[in-house]
Amino acid sequence: MTLAETLSFIKKDNYFLMSLIIGFIIGIIPAIGVLGPLTGGFLYAYFSIYFGDIPRDQMEAIKRGGVMGLIVAIIGVIISALTWSTMAPMMPVAYSSLVWLNIVVVGLIVGAILGAVGGFISLYIE
Repeated sequence: MTLAETLSFIKKDNYFLMSLIIGFIIGIIPAIGVLGPLTGGFLYAYFSIYFGDIPRDQMEAIKRGGVMGLIVAIIGVIISALTWSTMAPMMPVAYSSLVWLNIVVVGLIVGAILGAVGGFISLYIE
């Protein structure tokens, strides 16, 4: 039984959206938030190869995974910024704009790298 047969709810017309949703849901779990971009990148690259949208090539899988990891990281950074900005009046120290910029840039870089790793891992499944 392959992974695609196990995840039978992911079809050719919805694998982008389902990879994004699954990566986002895993990413909002507090203790394992870094697995969100990794999982999203893995699923997007895996199903891209499975449905024949890209060839079974390392660089194509890494690019697909990196893009999905970046998208999941952007959503995660936006959600984090919104929740932290609502809590800022209650916190003793407010962050400056340079600290927020640093958080966003580091979040996007880490998300893209983790997504690329997930895309690379997808080549070695099955």
